[in-house]
Amino acid sequence: MILGYIGALIVGITLGLLGGGGSILTVPILVYLLTISPVTATAYSLFVVGSTSLVGSISNLIKGMVDIKVAIVFAVPAFISVYLTRRYLVPAIPDELKSYGRFCSN
Repeated sequence: MILGYIGALIVGITLGLLGGGGSILTVPILVYLLTISPVTATAYSLFVVGSTSLVGSISNLIKGMVDIKVAIVFAVPAFISVYLTRRYLVPAIPDELKSYGRFCSN
């Protein structure tokens, strides 16, 4: 459990110094160090990264450092892409991607 908290601290410091990429660092810590199921860890990661991004966005919006038009130009295609991917592509992915005898890779 303590390794999970140390890992979370390292992820927080890394994100603070470098910026994005939080989910790719957060999910393995939640799964392997805190033994949370991968599906739940993904949801937790989305919440953690999304809430920290929201705080940063609001503080920069208050400072006048956010161009709303540019944000909309990026946000609209991103929302559409995520929706279409979750709606049509994710359900089409088979449960077993490849197998080698007794071994399979998901």
